[in-house]
Amino acid sequence: MSGHEWGTAPEFVGPRHELRERLLLDLFLSASPGPEVLDAGAGQGTMSARLERLGYEVTGTDVSGTVVEVLRARLSGSVVEASITDLPFDDESFDGAVLGEVLEHVEDDRGALAELARVLRPGGVLAVSVPANPRLHGPSDEWAGHIRRYTRPALIDACTGAGLTVNQCLGWGFPFSRLYHRHLYERYLDRHGPTRPGGRHRHLVAAVGALLQVDRLFVGVERGALGYLLLATRP
Repeated sequence: MSGHEWGTAPEFVGPRHELRERLLLDLFLSASPGPEVLDAGAGQGTMSARLERLGYEVTGTDVSGTVVEVLRARLSGSVVEASITDLPFDDESFDGAVLGEVLEHVEDDRGALAELARVLRPGGVLAVSVPANPRLHGPSDEWAGHIRRYTRPALIDACTGAGLTVNQCLGWGFPFSRLYHRHLYERYLDRHGPTRPGGRHRHLVAAVGALLQVDRLFVGVERGALGYLLLATRP
C-alpha cells in the first residue's frame, strides 16, 4: 500500500501535518458532533489524541497490526485493527468520523466512504482531508503510497455517491504549504529519504511552522490548493 508504515513519517513533514490536522479538526468541530467519534486510519494517532483531550470518546482503526499496537500504547480509547472498507462496527455506531489523509491510499475509495456512512448515525458528521490536484503527483506521493490525488469534483462525487451530503469542500495549503511541499519537503525526501532531520533542519522546520500559519488566511482558495478539507453529513 505505502512505502512506509503509519507513524514513521519523517519529522520534516511536521509543520504541514500540524497545520492540516488543526484545520481538519476546526472544520469537524464546526459541525458540533456528538461524543462518540471514529478516527478511521488513525495512523500516528495525533488526531485521536486531540479529540480525546477535548473530551470525545474516540475509537481508532488502522489496517496495520504493528501500528495498532503503537496506538494502543498512545491512546486511551479503543483501537481496532480493520480496513476502512470493512469496518467491524454495527450500523449507526458513531456520531462523527474523521478520515485524515487516508482515502488517497484506498483502491475502493467509494466503498470506504459508504462504510463510513453506514456506521454514522443519522445527522452524523464526517470530516475528510485528501491531497489535491493530480498534476502535483510526485516523489512524496510515490513514497507515501498515494493511489491518487483528488480534484474537487471527484471528491464531492465520491462522497455523494456514498450517500453523504457534502456541506463544505475547501482548498487549503496556499501559498506557503505548497511552496514548502515542492521546494523543501520533496527535495529533502529525494536526497535523504525518510530520515530524521539533523539540528540545522530542525531549526528550519520550526521557522517553516510559523510561516505556514499564514495559510490559514487562504483556506477556501481553490487555485494553488495543496489539499482539500471536506465536511459531510449522513442524512
